[in-house]
Amino acid sequence: VDLDFIRGHAKGILEASPISYLKAAQPKGMLFQENCNNRVVSSVFTKFNVDHAEPLAVLEQYKLKGQWCLGELLDGHEFLAIFPIAPVSPITPMGQINY
Repeated sequence: VDLDFIRGHAKGILEASPISYLKAAQPKGMLFQENCNNRVVSSVFTKFNVDHAEPLAVLEQYKLKGQWCLGELLDGHEFLAIFPIAPVSPITPMGQINY
């Protein structure tokens, strides 16, 4: 996971989203906020209070192996992960795309 890529593109991607709650959401965590000390690295405050108990229990296994870099997840937040992809032309046949 390229944290610098997330930091550099999160705001623009969120602002360009056609989904209203994402368009208005602010990225949170150490990547985006100075003096952030809540162990959040990359998240977005969606105001959706859902039960994260089951996925967070699974996530603990990744944390134990040192395979997690997005930090903690606070109530009302979702992890924010953004990955670079190769541009795809709308006229390029799927069989000709190099992955």
